[in-house]
Amino acid sequence: MSETVTDPAVVDRRHRSLLAVREAEVPSRIMTISGCEGRIEARTLSKDMSGPATRLVMLSSGWGSGVVGAFTADVELFVVRGDLIVAGERVGQYDYAAVRSGEVIPGIRALSPTLALLMTSAPVRYDSSAGGMLSKPVIGSASGSPWTPVSELPGRFIRPLADGPHGQVWLAGARSWTNEDGPWHSHAGAEEVFVLDGEFTMAERRPGHDVGEIHDWEAGTYTYRLPGQLHAGPGSGSSELALAFHRMQGHRSIRWEGPDQMED
Repeated sequence: MSETVTDPAVVDRRHRSLLAVREAEVPSRIMTISGCEGRIEARTLSKDMSGPATRLVMLSSGWGSGVVGAFTADVELFVVRGDLIVAGERVGQYDYAAVRSGEVIPGIRALSPTLALLMTSAPVRYDSSAGGMLSKPVIGSASGSPWTPVSELPGRFIRPLADGPHGQVWLAGARSWTNEDGPWHSHAGAEEVFVLDGEFTMAERRPGHDVGEIHDWEAGTYTYRLPGQLHAGPGSGSSELALAFHRMQGHRSIRWEGPDQMED
């Protein structure tokens, strides 16, 4: 089962979960970031009408700026494929980078056509008149930490990437995972998921509903869950191998349905 969303850009994610949004079904728009050269083809995956947004963007080769400056909002980038240089640091496939609003960096550049998730805290521009000491961005490398099994969900694994400006980000993997009668769980903060490879089948239980919905997630599928929404319950599973990017608003705490238990 899949919820139809014609254009997530017109939905306020503060009030509604967006489940199983497929990249190919989202309208594509051309956007620019003032102060950065080059073309961006953008699909808005979710948006908070007060300003924050998550977009899937194709950055043209050479996009960016080679001069010292600062973004006027928090900027987070997760590379799906391609290569970036962020403040002199190379950010490749499945790597993550974050630059806080006002932090001065020596530039940002796409080394090749780069598909990435772009998460901004507000409408943004790159201000080349900003002064001050140079800052180091937050960089999360896909090879920077080992895979850790999720004991409550055999067949699921996580690999932390970084503590971003607004919460933790990580990779989640699955190997022939099935959850026939296992637990549901939820998080205290909103959670974003983008499937990178393989397929997931995900049970979601909305607040006030006793029965879960089943959603099929293939590569390129995006989900935004409101805080407290139960998910990954009975009926969930994966293909032989599956991989997804996760971003949490706040600390990655987990509440399992059943025994009163909180994991940090």
